[in-house]
Amino acid sequence: MTRRLRSIPLLAVLIVTLCGTTVMAGGWQYSGVGARAKAMGSAYRALADDWSGVYYNPAGLAFLDANLWNLTAETLSPRPEVKPDFTIDGYGLGYLDGQTRYSKDETMLFGEMALFAKPLEAFPVAFGMAVYQSFDHNADMNLFYLRPAYNDQLQVPERNHNSNLDVINFHPAVAMKFMDDRLAVGFGVPIYRGDVFIDQIRLVENPYSYILNSRPYENFPKLFSIDGYGYGVGFNAGIQYRPSDRFRIGASYTSGVTIKIDGDSRETVFLPYNQGIVNLYNDPQTINDPAQREIRETYSGGAFHADSEFDLDMKLPSEFGFGIAYQVSDKVILASDLVFTRWSEFEDFQVKISDRQINSGLYATWCSLFSDLEIPFGWEDKIKLSFGAEGILSERWTLRGGYMFDQSPIPDEVFSPLFMDTGNKHHLSAGARFNLDESISFDAALEAIFFGERTIDEVVDINGDGYYDNFGGTFKNKTFSSTWALNYRF
Repeated sequence: MTRRLRSIPLLAVLIVTLCGTTVMAGGWQYSGVGARAKAMGSAYRALADDWSGVYYNPAGLAFLDANLWNLTAETLSPRPEVKPDFTIDGYGLGYLDGQTRYSKDETMLFGEMALFAKPLEAFPVAFGMAVYQSFDHNADMNLFYLRPAYNDQLQVPERNHNSNLDVINFHPAVAMKFMDDRLAVGFGVPIYRGDVFIDQIRLVENPYSYILNSRPYENFPKLFSIDGYGYGVGFNAGIQYRPSDRFRIGASYTSGVTIKIDGDSRETVFLPYNQGIVNLYNDPQTINDPAQREIRETYSGGAFHADSEFDLDMKLPSEFGFGIAYQVSDKVILASDLVFTRWSEFEDFQVKISDRQINSGLYATWCSLFSDLEIPFGWEDKIKLSFGAEGILSERWTLRGGYMFDQSPIPDEVFSPLFMDTGNKHHLSAGARFNLDESISFDAALEAIFFGERTIDEVVDINGDGYYDNFGGTFKNKTFSSTWALNYRF
């Protein structure tokens, strides 16, 4: 299916290059924003005194020491892999069982931009806006083929398990200090743009009766493709308290939000090939019977599709975060964060189809192969724990390091390549700052994410809609990223 052209504002295109990644915190949330924060393992809610405070804790923006413009670029190298083992009662269904499959091996680039102002020292208010990516997933794999016993005349596209989901934040925020600059509060109103692009093989139950639905024809493979986008609005708020010059406490809340997605869809059904069945229903006396003509065409090995429009609600989870930071000396800061994410709010994708156009002559049995689609998630609420450190070496150089432990919210019953969060993750990060002068500085951060391995032994249909809701096999993942930032204070 050709992706339709989208009316994205030119500024957003220049700021954020959408290339899809698998650098994730739990589920499909991005692991963090900002070079300084990421270098410190995202242990940043008690600091948050640069532009990335808009994401971690908007109260920290009140402690900006000047007006700030930031431009950030990031390179990403995801390495997900799948070894399918998708069988029912030991019988294969067409997946490339036992073969290790990899997503596209490439390094991608995208960017962030922010501008925040602190116009009057006597009036302790800071405000501004940032554009960045907060949720993302991309996996593009060839996991399925048509078995020769099913159809040796046709093959499915290699791009048969592709998911590209992105959420971009356009995030204005304001913060203010109180109590002799000891206490600050902040508030932001993120405007989310969500993009969903999915190609996925779904096995549809053969609607015919015995013997037409006997193996290997008990299921028809259907390539389900959706491509759409939409918008939603949420809010986040934070508080930061500095009881002493060395000790800082921060807490933040980010609301859940529903992004209304709509777009185009295509469902392509790949039919079986069996010349014997075709001949059996080729009786000259009943050659024009619609039911027999339908059976002949069904088992003649072609493919047919339905084009339609769709809509779905993409529900992003709410999040609570708490952090502390302690200035060990004039040159060393230690920080830690605990974050609770309500992934249970990310319930499902209810794909509602409208205006379906079928290119098959509208045979009744074929029409039964098309329906609305529910992709259940049933994810679980989880936590992540971060630790970070920063040390000043000289007027020009600062070093940073961090670690984050992040739980996977996805149960085995709904795990599939749609979201490749294979297990609990360990994030290791390091970075540095170089001060060119009082106005210009450069930040860099390197991050390695190691996912736990997961094996799914049994495929299940948990909601009884006729589609399998998970994917059998062994899954692994790891990701490497680098972040490069230019800061200009004025």
